[in-house]
Amino acid sequence: MRTKPTNPHIKRHKAAIKRSDYSRPIKCLWRDGLITPERTFFDYGCGHGDDLAGLREDGVTCDGFDPVFRPNVVPQAADVVNIGYVINVIEDLEERRLSLQDAWAIANRVLCVAARVVMGESSGREVEYSDGLVTSIGTFQKYFSQAELREYIEESVGCEAHPAAPGIFYVFRDEDLKSHFLSDRVRRSIGTPCKRIAEVRIDEHKEVLEPLIQTVLTLGRLPSDSEFELTSEVVNTFGSLKRAFTLIKKVTGEEDWESIHTARVDDLTVYIALAKFTRRPKQSQLPKRTQRDIKAFFGSYKKACNVADDILFQAGNADAINKACSESQVGRLTPNALWLHRDAVPFLSPILRIYEGCARAYIGSIDDMNIVKLHRFSGKVSYLSCDRFESDAHPPITSTVKLSLRSLRLDYFDHTGSTNPLVLDQKERMVADDHPLQSKFNRLSRQEMKHALVDLTSDLCTQRQWFERLKMQGLTHRGHRLVNVKNDDSKADVFKTLPKRSKRYGVGKEIGGNVYVHRFYESVLGECLKEARGFLPNDFEYTVIKLNLMTKAVTFISSPDFDSADEPIVSRFIVVRADGTTLDRKQLADPYIYHHKWLMVKDCYTGFDVERSKRRSLLWLALNDVDKSKIGRKSHWDKHVIPKLDKSAQTE
Repeated sequence: MRTKPTNPHIKRHKAAIKRSDYSRPIKCLWRDGLITPERTFFDYGCGHGDDLAGLREDGVTCDGFDPVFRPNVVPQAADVVNIGYVINVIEDLEERRLSLQDAWAIANRVLCVAARVVMGESSGREVEYSDGLVTSIGTFQKYFSQAELREYIEESVGCEAHPAAPGIFYVFRDEDLKSHFLSDRVRRSIGTPCKRIAEVRIDEHKEVLEPLIQTVLTLGRLPSDSEFELTSEVVNTFGSLKRAFTLIKKVTGEEDWESIHTARVDDLTVYIALAKFTRRPKQSQLPKRTQRDIKAFFGSYKKACNVADDILFQAGNADAINKACSESQVGRLTPNALWLHRDAVPFLSPILRIYEGCARAYIGSIDDMNIVKLHRFSGKVSYLSCDRFESDAHPPITSTVKLSLRSLRLDYFDHTGSTNPLVLDQKERMVADDHPLQSKFNRLSRQEMKHALVDLTSDLCTQRQWFERLKMQGLTHRGHRLVNVKNDDSKADVFKTLPKRSKRYGVGKEIGGNVYVHRFYESVLGECLKEARGFLPNDFEYTVIKLNLMTKAVTFISSPDFDSADEPIVSRFIVVRADGTTLDRKQLADPYIYHHKWLMVKDCYTGFDVERSKRRSLLWLALNDVDKSKIGRKSHWDKHVIPKLDKSAQTE
């Protein structure tokens, strides 16, 4: 890595940000069990070193190099090496490639590579400098597509890159570590059969039988001598592992163990099928445990590959996917898709696990997306964020990542600014039978079916549609129960879930690719705001800042009645584009107004009553026949909405 950029106008050091939590690559490495206190770690391009400080606190031996902040550290070999968000800020093409190769050269077991990726139409935009663009704060950014980044890594280091998450890939030098990583991604967790070995009459031998049970649970088969430390003790007592396990099955029942065996066969089938995407290894290259699994479950590697390839071929057939979705024992079936919680994916049939696995083979895992949507006909897989899945009766979808397996188009949709998001129902069908809240979810759905609010063939609906259904029957939710409104002490706001403040900034109204923040909290927007503010006239007083998240244009907005009005007006505003050009506009004759102004501040703000402002939002969101496309103008709001609000207040 060079110590200076090739273009003196590019300020690479500004790309390094301060962190209070681990960066995404480090979180992925922890999640996937690749960082451990037993393995050394080196951060190639560590910035301020915040990740290193956290790793040391967690007992990891680590060090890092950065040309600006840690220039005197000599890069050294380590088990795990990370080059996170480095190659995307290097504008020199040759230096970028050499930096990646240098990081790979010191990785003893695995290299983690992270870079910025874009989704949807933005991935095809024109560039401003070299093969990337120069940001408003003077840093260079190269935005990759997911496929482009993978191809770039593989061409640079000459080895396969395995996706861990969007924009994050692993390159393994250790074949065993790679095999365990790939196989562990498709292995499900299986509980012990309900009857315990303590019920066996020969209770005095449970010290050796309990470990045998756990080993068979893990493997789905009897272990070899080298896979079970207590083999000799079991043989001395029962004659053989097989005879001991026969006794166990007599007590616990045959069916549970057959299901466990089938589950492990399915896990192995999915693993072998998905290995097709990463140059399926030779049998001799597989871990010894996997080789034993193949022999026990299939007889030969060739037969295992044939079975896996047959299901992989079916996963590309829309009719086969539709049939599998329709027959699935887990998941909420709608006319066009099968919806389920991420933790329930391992309980799908092999063809659907492979279908979903094809998507993860391209984009990796997305930690904050906990709902999976398998499209039945279009060859798409979506990952959705629903952070109130367990707490809300009908939780809203807040964001979506959608991948087309046919075109490899990757799209991202942010729904946090929506006042009428899609919500989930019949959650008990989206989780596995052992989910701790399964019975609670199921009880609610039975109530809702009794009142004809849902049925087994209905599609998902929006928050407003649910409100109307409940209102027509005089019902509401109290937790995960239906109650009559007249018997409920709660107010009308139980029918509505308020929009949420910007997750990425912790404050602000995020909508339409923009975030709006009150001036009091402008510091959360970072360096781009400071630079843009330098283009303002000295006498201009602004109240609200609007940041375009894509173009980085900053709009400074005067709103003189922000604290006093329920829906403050937009007065004069000045737009400062990323290139420094400005646009100055006066207040319109029929001005725009802001709704949900409390989103732009935090609850501790004292300029107005934040809780009262939230109640105001709840009141107008609960109104019928409000044209949301026109309420941004003051004239329409005053003429068509205020009278309804006044009438609603009189009936409270």
